[in-house]
Amino acid sequence: MARDSPILNRQPFKGLYLAYFSLSFLVKIPAWTIWYIPRSNRSRRSWSIKRSLIVRTAQEMFSCKVDLTAENKPPSEEPVPDSKLKDAKFTWVEGISDDLFVGEVRRIAELTGVKPARVAGFWLLKANTPWKGLKAQPGEKTVLHLHGGAFHVRPAPAASPPLRLHTRAQISSANPSDITANFTRGLLQHSTELQRTFAVEYRLCNAAPFTPANPFPAALLDTLAAYRFLVQDAGFEPRNVIVVGDSAGGSLVLALARHLIENPIPALPPPGALLTASAWLDLCMSRRGPGTSETLNGPIDIFGVSDEDPFAEYGVRGYQGPLDFEEIRTNRYISPMSLYVKPGPDGSVFKGFPQTYIVAGGAERLLDDSVAMVEKMTEEGVKVVSDISPDAIHDFVVFTWHEPEHTDTLRRIAKWIDEM
Repeated sequence: MARDSPILNRQPFKGLYLAYFSLSFLVKIPAWTIWYIPRSNRSRRSWSIKRSLIVRTAQEMFSCKVDLTAENKPPSEEPVPDSKLKDAKFTWVEGISDDLFVGEVRRIAELTGVKPARVAGFWLLKANTPWKGLKAQPGEKTVLHLHGGAFHVRPAPAASPPLRLHTRAQISSANPSDITANFTRGLLQHSTELQRTFAVEYRLCNAAPFTPANPFPAALLDTLAAYRFLVQDAGFEPRNVIVVGDSAGGSLVLALARHLIENPIPALPPPGALLTASAWLDLCMSRRGPGTSETLNGPIDIFGVSDEDPFAEYGVRGYQGPLDFEEIRTNRYISPMSLYVKPGPDGSVFKGFPQTYIVAGGAERLLDDSVAMVEKMTEEGVKVVSDISPDAIHDFVVFTWHEPEHTDTLRRIAKWIDEM
């Protein structure tokens, strides 16, 4: 994630700049508060002063001119004890076997050198519900959650300030203390059917200036391993598993379903339903220019107002690894909504996919990805629910301060799950 001024990435200049940058908020936030008192000065008239301040502060943080990227270290080999978890339980997930490691995914893995690996996973339980054992109850439904973060960021703890600069200090990206767990925690709260959900700590990528690691399909292999774990180890019926992903996790949701559809395995059918929220489905950003959500919502969304997005650019480089960029532009497993995507063996992009619920915010840069997916899935015969909140930002389902859209959307999703 290179920044504008290399000198600011060297000490003592980096420290001095960060001190100035941090202290500047003592002046900026009061000034912004006054500015946002008239609704006409807010990005959307429906936004509260609080939301306007949070989004503006986040945009400012993304404009920081020094490189705050940290290297993703290999996850700890130590399990997380129950004493450190609340309404949750840790487990290991073994890497996939050769019968699942096939097709397009194996072809790319041989190019990138990625192998299956054991990863961590976390059960999140309905509040104050005791652990009843691994095995699914008859007819029990569950959610497999794939978190966002541009394939390289571990989210900040949910209890921390909503705009804390992301670091790699958390126990794991799937840990129930992380902010993205607000998504599934809300589903558990509002659903009458769900008693527990599962999140997998898929491998996160690195790119230069760090040692490149875990390009595609590392995260997908770990996602497949988690789904296999739910079906074959925990005993959930595939039709009772809903695979859910926000932001970059939404891309993994589609890639998992695609792999299981294109490579039928009798012992591991596709899941019963999919859900994407603010999905990142076009890594080459082929939809840019006048009239696109990238242009219209750039000044509004939480990422910042610059046309350059080093946060996403680093993720693309890490996910790409040694692959040619043409794979990023055209591969249906990586950028299914790219304008240049090559269809599957049957000539389609989504034919045969399970029913899918698509969530997006009308004020987010990636809105066009979700809108295009709704249109393409509908065209190819997939049963689709489109749920777009007009004034919501990217990944609003994980932000508890983004009300009423956060809770209203979770209630609609929970109702959809209960009625499946």
